[in-house]
Amino acid sequence: MGALTSIGALTAFGAGLVSFLSPCVLPLVPAYMSYVAGQPLGGATRHRTRGHAALLSACFVLGFSLVFVALGVGRVHLLRRR
Repeated sequence: MGALTSIGALTAFGAGLVSFLSPCVLPLVPAYMSYVAGQPLGGATRHRTRGHAALLSACFVLGFSLVFVALGVGRVHLLRRR
């Protein structure tokens, strides 16, 4: 069973890497990194702690999660009306 788990983990990692390198995601990386670092894209640099970067990263993920959950809930409600 351990070999299947390894294959699943490798497949998930490969799929994540491919989706990260896709043309619709890769251009967002600089904006994401500047958001996590707490610095504007072309502005002055400020020193931030790792904890602050982790907090901003969690907020970023939470925001995306809320949007996709809201879209899923909206779709379910639309399909129930039929």
